[in-house]
Amino acid sequence: MKKALFLIMIGVLSQAQTPDLISASWYISNITVNGQSTNTPAMDVGVGTSSFSVNGSGNNYIFNSRYFNSAPVSITFIPGTHTFSKNGSGCTLAYYMGNNYVAVNIFDQKNCDMFGNPTAGTIYSYQVVQNGSGKTLTITDPSGNKISYNSFVLGTTDTKTQNQTFRAYPNPVKESLTIEGIQKNLTIKIYDASGKLVSESRSTGERIQLEAGYLPKGQYIITIDAYAPYTFIKE
Repeated sequence: MKKALFLIMIGVLSQAQTPDLISASWYISNITVNGQSTNTPAMDVGVGTSSFSVNGSGNNYIFNSRYFNSAPVSITFIPGTHTFSKNGSGCTLAYYMGNNYVAVNIFDQKNCDMFGNPTAGTIYSYQVVQNGSGKTLTITDPSGNKISYNSFVLGTTDTKTQNQTFRAYPNPVKESLTIEGIQKNLTIKIYDASGKLVSESRSTGERIQLEAGYLPKGQYIITIDAYAPYTFIKE
């Protein structure tokens, strides 16, 4: 009986670690290597969505860390801790050729190196903290290098509506962003690359215009109730 209770507790502990991770779409926002911190550089295409997915059974998952390229890493969560061990990893090899390409490719390589360079069996620690209405995930390797992501957490209601998309243009934008195909009276929020909320408003119809001229140059994410997040560039 004691052994059965122990196994049940281990299962509960392992399940308690992962909901904040696997229920969110993560967007890379910062990488710190050798004490030098770099925010996500703006590029002509949207930042890829990083996410956790089940890999087999138990505590085995795949974490796909995405910026321009994808850096999937096979991991096993260690029960009762905020850590996981690396089993294997890879990285796609596309080369970004758009605006700001030097900074983008350097940052992209750091993302790949964070999970690709350490050997199998390496233990990473992670922390999830509240950041405004979202969360920030920070993953740290044994040498102290860190990679941070901001989340847009999926609720437990109708996931079909949360996968709806809207049309937004132009992207990149200079003065104003037009949004089409949304419902009236929805909350619209704009976050910068660090996860800071920079604007909040409500939709007045199926087609609206958001002023963007006041925003500093960089990459931003729009969230609208019941719709998938959208990334745009401010020139």
